[in-house]
Amino acid sequence: MDSYKIIITPDAEEDLFELRNYIADVLLARDTARNYIRTIRKEIATLSEMPARYKPVDDEPWHSRGIRRIMANNFFVYYRIDEDRKQVFVLNVIYARRDQLRMLEQMNID
Repeated sequence: MDSYKIIITPDAEEDLFELRNYIADVLLARDTARNYIRTIRKEIATLSEMPARYKPVDDEPWHSRGIRRIMANNFFVYYRIDEDRKQVFVLNVIYARRDQLRMLEQMNID
């Protein structure tokens, strides 16, 4: 079975940074922040094996661009696969209760 390299884009890193800061500094729950980030990163790491097991999102133009998502805690992790290079690009990490279509419109998918 092929293994894929996981590449977390700057946008996704920023999402994780903002999430950690919000939970740690605003909600004053540093341990919770650390656990959330650890859980999300662990779920992202599972994409190194069979990342295509999750279907592309239904909405266009993201569907035809191969954008997929997984759930980690209360967050969707959006990603795309480069089969030729065996790479998975993590694009964004978005809170599940946010307007997903509006957030997708702001996503850099290239």
